[in-house]
Amino acid sequence: MAAHKGQLRETTPLLPTHSKRRGKRVFAAVAAVLAAGSLFSYLLLAYCNPGIADTSSKRLSSAAVGRYLHITDMHVDPNYMEGATTYSQCHRRPPHVLPPDYDSAKDGHAHTGRFGIPLAKCDSPIALINATSEHLRREWAHKLDFVIWTGDSGRHDGDPEQPRTFDQIIKGNDIASAALRSAFKKIPVVPNIGNNDVSPHNELAAPGHKRARKTFRALERSWHPLVPKDQVPTFHYGGYFAKDVVDYDGRKGGITALSLNTIYWYRANAKVGGCRAKDSPGLAQLAWIRYQMRRARMRSRDIILLGHVLPNRDNYRPSCYHGYARTVTQTVPPPALNSSGSSDELVNVHAQLFGHSNVDVWAFVGQEAKWINSHDPLLIATENVTDKRLWWEREVDEESGRFGKLIREVWSADVTQHAAISQPDERAWEDMEDDPQVHFTESADHIVPVVNATVKQSLPSDFVESLLKEFERVLVQNPPSPRLGVTTISPSIIPKYVPSFRIFHYLRSQPAQGERWWHLPVGTLLDYDVYWANIHKLNTKAQIDVRSFFTRLYRFSDEYKIDDLSINSYLKWAERLLSSKSLRKRFRSLTYLGTQ
Repeated sequence: MAAHKGQLRETTPLLPTHSKRRGKRVFAAVAAVLAAGSLFSYLLLAYCNPGIADTSSKRLSSAAVGRYLHITDMHVDPNYMEGATTYSQCHRRPPHVLPPDYDSAKDGHAHTGRFGIPLAKCDSPIALINATSEHLRREWAHKLDFVIWTGDSGRHDGDPEQPRTFDQIIKGNDIASAALRSAFKKIPVVPNIGNNDVSPHNELAAPGHKRARKTFRALERSWHPLVPKDQVPTFHYGGYFAKDVVDYDGRKGGITALSLNTIYWYRANAKVGGCRAKDSPGLAQLAWIRYQMRRARMRSRDIILLGHVLPNRDNYRPSCYHGYARTVTQTVPPPALNSSGSSDELVNVHAQLFGHSNVDVWAFVGQEAKWINSHDPLLIATENVTDKRLWWEREVDEESGRFGKLIREVWSADVTQHAAISQPDERAWEDMEDDPQVHFTESADHIVPVVNATVKQSLPSDFVESLLKEFERVLVQNPPSPRLGVTTISPSIIPKYVPSFRIFHYLRSQPAQGERWWHLPVGTLLDYDVYWANIHKLNTKAQIDVRSFFTRLYRFSDEYKIDDLSINSYLKWAERLLSSKSLRKRFRSLTYLGTQ
């Protein structure tokens, strides 16, 4: 029977599926898991009550409000097989070699579903990517201004019988890129590189190394034409680029998105060091951000920063974390420098969007006092004692020295000029000046196998606690540092918890005086909605209404009673959070999309 209008046709998928659609399947053991205790309690409540977060819809319907999508961590797995066991990372149906103590009667995750399976070690099936793409095309393509896509489109390398290859990583990006380009034909899509988009996992050599060149060029081809032509030389050099995504209504300027290569700051990347050495690729990227901020000042544009790995003390090398915080929160000199090289005007960084951790959360980022008033040896003395810039900041501002050369030869070069650029020599980056070794873990990125469905999932319990301690550290300053930003992590498409994405609402034009938000600068984030797909129920349906494949779980302002997503609102909300046990419990639950 042909599918009704608005339903997903699996007979003509956007992308090829690995297995044919099977009949209606009831996963009794999975249902028992999802019904047990608090597991998915909020999600099931939201599913049964689609109007759970509709109370503020009218206040966001103003013509002054724009919207954009943040989607992340698709982890496309072309080898996913419906009906496979999670022991095989959803790659093989039984019978296959299983542990001696395997008990299929107790393993509620023994047989996988059509759209994936939550709380397991499996990645995203093609059917889920198809349904996501079609839902976004029908429901959101005409409502959004642009799309932010923060990487990790390659599958995890967790199946020893099917080791992941570089070509398979690129294939995952090919599929994810095709899905988004099909959904959004008329609005900008900004891609980003994740730690599972490189091979080996987490490892990326410095610019100029043949493996880095191969990776950047292959990803740029996979994403084509999403990287702007004038940014191709920069992306081929360092894996980062800039893209104008929207022009403001009724005034000059707009928003430029900076797609960052966070792997060059990531502790787990053993191929590069920290951000102190003059030829550090991490430091070069900080210089590029400053250069782009100065260009934004000249063009009256604001900035959105997007990357894969969240900037914090656990994820980034110390000098890279503090360098990032300094760069994105400090005063940036205007195009015409005054005698002191200073300015009171800040470039507006309206959002910092990241993925990687598969959770729904936000955090502060900012400079500590010891870095604001730094006596770091990298501060080279000048005749002007009021000039507090670091040596590399002066090189960027004055377009001199090493970074002046990068500006002239790479960052401001067009495609035709790029052919003549000499690549830096390959070198042993292991010998580069580095930060002290600090122990780190990747618990948030590790997919834990589910052996017994009756055992509650083990999640990184210290993740939320570390965030709360960070909130305390920020609030204990009186007043809080003016050099403060907010980073957000969006939930993922991969069904590790449940497939989800965020829709952000922002101020696209200036309301008239006296109207709501008239006091806020254009570009300010106002709110966001989290949408999720209940794949437990969707897996049992023969016909899928693609328009309702994702439904709204909650709206941030309704859940936490705040007016907007400005720094002041976040500070007030963090203070309330720390003083309320029930609010902290709710925060923890929504961080993991109701799975704790």
